[in-house]
Amino acid sequence: MLITAGGSGGHVFPGITLAKYFKKNNWQVTWIGTKNSIESKIVPKHGIKIFFINIQGIVGKKIKTLILSPIKILYACYQSIKIIKKISPKVILVMGGYVSGPVGIAAKICKIPLLIHEQNTIAGITNKILSKISNINMQAFSNTLNNAYIVGNPIREEILNINKPFKRFQKRKGKIRILILGGSQGSIILNNIIVEVAKKLKNNIKILHQTGNKDFFRIKKIYLKNKLFQYQIVNFIKNIDEAYEWTDIIICRSGALTVSEILSINLPSILIPYNHKDKQQYFNALILKKIGMAKIISEKNLSVEKILEILKIWNRKEILRMIHKSQKIDFKNSTKKIFNLINNL
Repeated sequence: MLITAGGSGGHVFPGITLAKYFKKNNWQVTWIGTKNSIESKIVPKHGIKIFFINIQGIVGKKIKTLILSPIKILYACYQSIKIIKKISPKVILVMGGYVSGPVGIAAKICKIPLLIHEQNTIAGITNKILSKISNINMQAFSNTLNNAYIVGNPIREEILNINKPFKRFQKRKGKIRILILGGSQGSIILNNIIVEVAKKLKNNIKILHQTGNKDFFRIKKIYLKNKLFQYQIVNFIKNIDEAYEWTDIIICRSGALTVSEILSINLPSILIPYNHKDKQQYFNALILKKIGMAKIISEKNLSVEKILEILKIWNRKEILRMIHKSQKIDFKNSTKKIFNLINNL
């Protein structure tokens, strides 16, 4: 099998979960991505061979990039065809990101069965286009792609094995623990607002803050300058399952994978959706809000006061009440459902 996904952890991590499951079941798995991207760093660490093509996103780019984009796309298709002919995959699975476009086109040219998996409630542009020429479409949530199987999002085994919410929270005491995630790349808006929240709350809470690489030293300096010691600042959380198990509340973006992971472990969350044109992160967040596990704050309305208002109410008693009241959505069979569809094909 050939997998292609790139650009963000939300595309890459579900692909890695699937790759590991397929390898366990005696499949050979190869990957196509782009250099200097999240997949180029993470995929090889899981023992998966990765090939690279030259392609970049065109949304919001300058006019020169837009004019040259057809030539670049054609060249990326040519590179993809060469890789496909070299490895002769039986199926090609596209998980999203701009790298998926040329690979999907190349799959059709080479007459290899093409499968799409869309993680968000609103489909990305690449998957939306490729879904019209693919053999099988799969979606995490309903009404995202036409004629698609609802399979959920593949979630890492270590996250699925986290203790049940009641067991995690029932006997927990002390300061409320808050996990801050701005996505795999970090979020400057989220970083800035959380620092101000931390200044207000001083050392009355505990925070684990993932800043992303670019903002790490700036944010760490602010915490140290304000003598805030109940805080751990990291650029990237490798063992996210341990962070989820540790925390009481998560403040984060609402990428599809993050929302699916929060759903699977029932974690109270304050969600700040990234302001995409199609509002995909807002609609992802809405799923959690509807089951009583989240508050949504738009970027436009984001303020220290709004976050403090929620945190003031969300004490340990309220967290337990939310967990009992909410309905858990089970993602345990997602990986197996996808495996069966591909295996049968």
